Order: sequence, then C-alpha cells, then structure tokens
Amino acid sequence: MLEQRFRILLVEDNPGDAFLVRTLLEETGEPFDIEHRSDLTSAMAVLNGEGPDAVFDVVLLDLTLPDSSGVTTISRIRDCANTAPVVVLTGHKDEELAFEALQHGAEDYLTKEFPDGRTIRRSIRYAIERSRAERALKESEERYRKLVELAPELISILSGEEIAYINQQGLSILGADDSAALIGRSFMEMVHPASKETLGEYIARYRDGYTGRADFTIMCQRPAGDNVELEVSAIAFTHEGAPAMLMLAEDVTEKRKIERQLVQTSKLATLGEMAASVAHEMNQPLNVIRMAADTCALQYDLDAVKPAFQHERLALISSQTERMSEIIKHLQIYSRPDDDDFVPFDPMRAVASSVDMIEHDCRLSGIEIEVVPPAQACLVNGRQVQLEQVLVNMLTNARDAINENGDDGNIGGLIRVSAMVDKTNQVLKLAVNDNGGGVPEAAIDLLFHPFFTTKDVGKGTGLGLSVSFGIVEAMGGKIDVRNEGDGACFEVTLPIVSFDASDADQTEYEPEEHPGGDTGLNAETRQNIRILVVDDEVDAMEIISGYLEAQGYNVSAASDGEDALALAAVVQPNILITDIRMPQMDGNALVKELRSRDPALPVIVMTGHPGDAERPVDDDGADAPVMVMSKPLNLKELLGILDELSEVCIQ
Repeated sequence: MLEQRFRILLVEDNPGDAFLVRTLLEETGEPFDIEHRSDLTSAMAVLNGEGPDAVFDVVLLDLTLPDSSGVTTISRIRDCANTAPVVVLTGHKDEELAFEALQHGAEDYLTKEFPDGRTIRRSIRYAIERSRAERALKESEERYRKLVELAPELISILSGEEIAYINQQGLSILGADDSAALIGRSFMEMVHPASKETLGEYIARYRDGYTGRADFTIMCQRPAGDNVELEVSAIAFTHEGAPAMLMLAEDVTEKRKIERQLVQTSKLATLGEMAASVAHEMNQPLNVIRMAADTCALQYDLDAVKPAFQHERLALISSQTERMSEIIKHLQIYSRPDDDDFVPFDPMRAVASSVDMIEHDCRLSGIEIEVVPPAQACLVNGRQVQLEQVLVNMLTNARDAINENGDDGNIGGLIRVSAMVDKTNQVLKLAVNDNGGGVPEAAIDLLFHPFFTTKDVGKGTGLGLSVSFGIVEAMGGKIDVRNEGDGACFEVTLPIVSFDASDADQTEYEPEEHPGGDTGLNAETRQNIRILVVDDEVDAMEIISGYLEAQGYNVSAASDGEDALALAAVVQPNILITDIRMPQMDGNALVKELRSRDPALPVIVMTGHPGDAERPVDDDGADAPVMVMSKPLNLKELLGILDELSEVCIQ
C-alpha cells in the first residue's frame, strides 16, 4: 500500500524559523513534503500555477513577510487558483489577532514558540481534515441546492405564513418572476379563499411543534387570475432556530383536467353502450302517448266525444310525458361534467338511480337485480352522480359477465347489490355480486389499469374500472375485487360522515315545487299583468300563450329575442317568460337588455339543458328573481309561479 504524503507550502521569510519547522516535522516521522517560499509573491506564483506541483494539502503562513503583513495576507493566499487550508505562524501571542485570522479564513493559529513537532503536526492534520469536511459540506450543499432548484415541484420553507425560501419551479408554478418578490411575503396571499382554512390549519400545526408528515391539496391563484391546484407534502423543519414547515407541492392542474375528461369519456361510453336500453325506455311512454292521442282523435272521427274519457286520456298523456321527462333529466344529470363540490349524500339514492338505468336491459337478458339496503341509513361525502357512474359500470360488467359466461339457463342470472354499515370503522361497504363465473385470477391485479379489459375486442374501453377506482379514491374510499361463490364481487368501501339521512344534499333530484291551479288571483287582476312569452319553438310559444290567456293574463308572444325587444318597446311587460337557447338573440342577451330598462323585471326561464338550469342568466345582481323551469313544462305549475309573482307586482 502506497504511503500518503502531505504536501506543505511553508511561507516564512526567516530562514531560522523555516529550518526549525522542517526539523520538528521531520522528527515526527510523518511523510511530509515541504516546499519553502520566503515572500508572498513567490508563494502566490506557486499556488496560481498549473499541474500537481501547484497543489498543496496545507499552507503554513507567516503574517510578517517582506511584501505583505497582517491578516490580508490570508485573504490573498485564499484567492489563489489552487486553494489550501491555511495555518498561521506568528511570533505574537495576540488573541485578538488570532481571532481575526480565523475570521479571514485561517484554519488554525500557532505562535513560533514551538514546543515540539507534534503540536505543528496536530495543527496541520486538523487543518487538513477541517478543510476536507468543509469542502465536502460545501459540495453536498451545492448538490442539494441544484437538486432543489432543478426539481419539477414547488419547494418552499414557510416560517409561519411567511415564505423563507422558494425554488425556481415554485416561482414558475405561482406565476412570479423573482424570488425577491415572494421572500418575506405571506404564502396565504396566493392561496384561493376556499383553501386558506386548510393551509392555515397545517401551518399552525407545524408552528406548534408537530413533527409528522402531512399530505393535502390546496388551490392557489396566480397574478394573472387563473387557478392552480397543488398536491402538497409537508414535513417539520427548523428555520433560524424556530419551528417551520418544509413544503413540496406538485402542480396537478392538468392532471385533474385529464382525470375529469377521462371520467366524462367513461360516462359517455357507458351511455353509448346503454343506448338501446334507453331507447326502449323512451319508446314505452311514447307508445302510450301515441295510443291515447289516437283514441281521443277516434272519438272525434266517430262524433262520439266523451269528456270524461278525453280528460282521462289527456291526464294519461301528461303523466307519461312526466315519465319521459324524468328519464331525460336523469340522463342529463348523469352525462354532464362533474365540477360540483363534495357534499354529504345518501348512497342508496345512487344505488336506486343506477339500478333504474340498467334494470330494463338486465330484465331482457333474464337477469334479476336484487338490492339489499343497510340496516341503518347513512351519508357519505362526494358527488352522487359519480358514485352512480361507478355502480352503473359495475352493474354493466356484471350483466356482461353473466351474458357471456352464463350456464345452460336452468339457473337465472342474478346481480345482488348489498350495503352494510361497519360502525366500528365508520365505513359503508357497497358490494356488487354476480353469478357470471368470476374474474380470471391472473386478471384481478390488472382490472384497475387504464385500457385493460377482459371483454372481447370492440366491447369495452378499459376505462370504466380505472376511472371508478379514481372516483372512489377521491372520496376517501377503496375498491376491492374478489371471486366469491360462482361469480365476482366488487366491493366499494366509503367513509361515513353522518348517520342522519336528513342532511343529504337533494337539490339535484327534488326541484322546488310551486302550487298549481287556482291560487285565488281573480281574472281582473290577471288581466292587469302583462306577460311576454318568448320561445323559438312556435308550437310551444302558442300553447303557453293560449293557456295563460285562457287563465285571464294579458299575453304578448315572440319567437325570437329581437321580436321580443320590439314588443317590449311598445308595451313594457310585467313578467318575462323566455327560452334560453334561441337563434339570433338568445335568452341571456334578451334578459340583460330588458333588465337594463327595468332592473326589477321578474324572469321565468324555460330550459331543457341542465347547464342552463344551474346558471340560467347573468343577472348582474338585479333586484328581481330568476325562476327556472325545466322542459317539458307543467302548465299548472307555471300558472302558480305567475300568480305568486303577480301578487308581488301589484303590491
């Protein structure tokens, strides 16, 4: 093994002192190679040279040289191309000078009253080891600094709410140009109001000494006004001796957008697969309506009109129209994008809706669906429509499995949807069991991978279960799959938020009801109320106008927004009834123009589109309400709303 030799540059103008240092070091028996220079200029020339001869392990430096003296000599040595740790040699026992030398970069300080070589050797070894440790630390810090600065995530240190550090990617994510503009500011200034409470809770937790890890999601606002969603992982940190929070955050804005698109794609694919079943469900009431209308017309042809019979058949037509309306309404709700916030809801309503969507198709295949409710009603947190999507996908898969793998038909197909409350763990377990032969064991671990399907080519997108997995995970739950009995069992586990079903969000499914029929408003009062009806569907416009005129109202009608404005210029209406989606001038533009003339104008919006029902018009904070009615209209309900608004108008 080769012996390690230390190279020493001795910078000493006194030949006697230089000889003494050499002698003492040789007596130690250590392998030192010593090169001597008597002035600073020649020493710097060596250190600024090239090759191995310019590299030294340590410099022994006298502070009183012919061409330099004092602690500035240290700085000049350390500024050379090849730096080395410096041990100062001086003939003065001056503690203040020693301290100043260390401040200027010296590793150690020795007086020239050398007792023996071991003292010098110890100082040299200490200087070398300390220099190596400092260099390793500096290199390590540089490596981690580059890792942090080049990281694709936002990395920030928060001292309380104040930003103590933020990396370059953090600036990019938050839309800032310079770290100086953010350092010292409150991170809360960039957080969306909806996320301030969440972040504030974790900041307070770490400020109070919490040492664990935390994972959460927040929304931030860029200076340009757009929002960015961040998935945050936080750990405890110490900044300037005080508790702080080290935050690593990934920008998941695009990821969430793609996930929403996948969810929507999966829903539309499911609806496409169910098109035949939906068409049949629509044809059933249409068939009843057609036959009821034909029998009414037949009585007129035979000149044998019976009022009671006509009234009965017309009531039947009205009820069947309502049945079709409910089918369409649910399909619209199911197919629309899911951007609503999570709310508590009754999961059994999602079960009922999803079973309704698939039950007819199963019945045609000889498959029975059995629903077993939980022993106690409960609420889970999320979006009801998304849980319906998960269940429809599972029910569809169960139906397909039974159809493809069913036996000789002696035993009918069965799908059981069962719900069980686990009070100990505060979770609800929704299980979908079938007798379709089960899932191949080799495929179970792959079922939730995107685009994986066990169905034949052209019979599945492979997105359904993958999207379902993401939906349930976002609700804080999980999906398990196993073979059980003579089929498969898919089990959804969701955390329970309440056992009080009265807290469930029901606004999507239970629209506000208004009284129908005669509300007591007399014909004279109604005649004084001017109604403007606007609908590009001329038949609908005429039916509504005729009905309201028969009830005593003073009605004007138009088939588009421009004609409506012209009529309103002649006679200002007291109440506006308008469709939203019309050619030339739509309902939004019409309402805006009429309310610029009369901000207190009450408006009733008729719409067949769920998005319009959520935000029918941009009323800019107008004084009067905007009522929303879904098509097909219930004319008695419309009359009741008009009578209520009329009472307000005449006050």
